[in-house]
Amino acid sequence: MIQGNIKVIDAVSNKAVPLPVTPGTSLLATTSFQFLNELNIDRLYMSACEMPEVIVREHLLTLQLSPQHLFETWEEGQLKQIHKGVGSVTLAPAGFRFRGRWDRDVEILILTLKPAAIAKCAAQLHDTNQTELVRCTGRLDSQIWHLGLALEAELKEGNPNGRYFWESLTNALAVRVLKQYSAKEPKIQHYCGGLSPHQLRRTIEYINDNLATHLSLNVLAAMLGMSPYYFERLFKQSVGCTPHQYILQRRIERSKQLLRTTQLPIMEIAFQVGCKNHSHFSKLFRKLTGMSPKTYRNSF
Repeated sequence: MIQGNIKVIDAVSNKAVPLPVTPGTSLLATTSFQFLNELNIDRLYMSACEMPEVIVREHLLTLQLSPQHLFETWEEGQLKQIHKGVGSVTLAPAGFRFRGRWDRDVEILILTLKPAAIAKCAAQLHDTNQTELVRCTGRLDSQIWHLGLALEAELKEGNPNGRYFWESLTNALAVRVLKQYSAKEPKIQHYCGGLSPHQLRRTIEYINDNLATHLSLNVLAAMLGMSPYYFERLFKQSVGCTPHQYILQRRIERSKQLLRTTQLPIMEIAFQVGCKNHSHFSKLFRKLTGMSPKTYRNSF
């Protein structure tokens, strides 16, 4: 069986072992190595059984995909009974020790956030002391639920929306975790007024000059000396849309120009505007213009 990217410590042997650690468990999907950075995603099918005691090495967010079931967990010598259902979110912070048992077959999505990612996010929010996370079981959190499903869908499709989209979702997830599950409420600063004219001009020039590349949220933010969190918000205040939306609009405008004024193959145009393949380019073009690239070219 293919092993996922999640590693925990077996409490008996004190050795690192990969999840799943229970019999009858199947790994349905896992993050490919090209995406491994600050976040891993694994979808598991787990038969009703008991999991041996483990110690979590990284922050584990578990999203329940199955109908309601009973989850029993032993934590710090106490038995807890939790009824989980579709949409519930559980957080096991790094260093947490537990064993669990569930009464029916379940399917779950596990998002693994590295402690370093939380620390980096806290530093970017100018609150470096708020990196300790607390245990949470069976909570409804629609933001994390939708972010998790969006990240998995992006992985399944081979990251068609590019590096910027992936980094933006990952950053949003880390910020949400810090806001909701810190041991102390983080002191997040708020800025108004948007980017300065110089900052906005520099950002737009960089985007226009690099439409064919995998534009990065982290690079754009670092170029202006600010965190991704604040960059996205200040950019939207200045332009009226998110940087990701703006990049998509610019790519479509560039492709329309190339379709009107050149005889380049549509595949080549797709590459020149940063799309990975013809299918993704055509889908994006139709979504933003209401017609296919070929129909648009033939109208001139």
